Amino acid sequence: MAGDFTGRVALVTGGAGAGIGSHTVQRLASEGAAVAVVDIHERRCHEVSERIASELGTRVLACPGDIADRARMHEVVTTVRDQLGPIDVLVNNAAENVLAPVAEYSMQDWDRVLDVDLTAAFHLIRLLLPDMIERRRGSIVNVASIAGWLGDANEGREAPYASAKSALFSLTRSVAFEGGPHGVRCNAVAPGLIWSKFVARYQDQFQKEVDRTPLRRFGKPEEVAELIAFLASDRSAFITGEAVNISGGWYMRP
Repeated sequence: MAGDFTGRVALVTGGAGAGIGSHTVQRLASEGAAVAVVDIHERRCHEVSERIASELGTRVLACPGDIADRARMHEVVTTVRDQLGPIDVLVNNAAENVLAPVAEYSMQDWDRVLDVDLTAAFHLIRLLLPDMIERRRGSIVNVASIAGWLGDANEGREAPYASAKSALFSLTRSVAFEGGPHGVRCNAVAPGLIWSKFVARYQDQFQKEVDRTPLRRFGKPEEVAELIAFLASDRSAFITGEAVNISGGWYMRP
């Protein structure tokens, strides 16, 4: 299949989710990439991988596992390299969010959100960056959030999530500085209100924010996947260290 990612290998975390993850896998595979789907939900991981491989005729490898499990991620990276080849694209999409006021937030939830949303992304970058630098080729896209700029986009109830996403912006810039001289780029996307099962659970709470969004709707996962594909491809070859806002105008950066 001819496309921008023909001959390239991509690894997408949270890749079996019904939202941004699976749409990103679909988008990259549609452009010819061989894709490793990493997801904590084993059954869904295999189902999504098999469906996309069957529909598009591309290589899609199911790699179930918790991205916060460092030993398991080391195994995953080794398996992907053995079965698909060197990894050219990393999409750090997997995330967790627990809503609660700071004073009521458990330390267990804080640790888990930071482990998944920030530390796991750093660990995967750490595993893949040396090989990308050696081959002088690679693109990393971190899925952050507008909450990373606002401090909290949900009325003071997601401080750990916002903190992790803010730090992810800084990590993106650090990796861009380090990888740039070697042909490796790193960017972030910052979605606003994108439709997902999580958003559906809190739809009444989020609806007032949609009502004040200039485009007057939730974003679509496939719209974020399109942006991720652009940043991961050579179409954005002179863009690195950037965080791209995709929120329908809900948040407009100064």
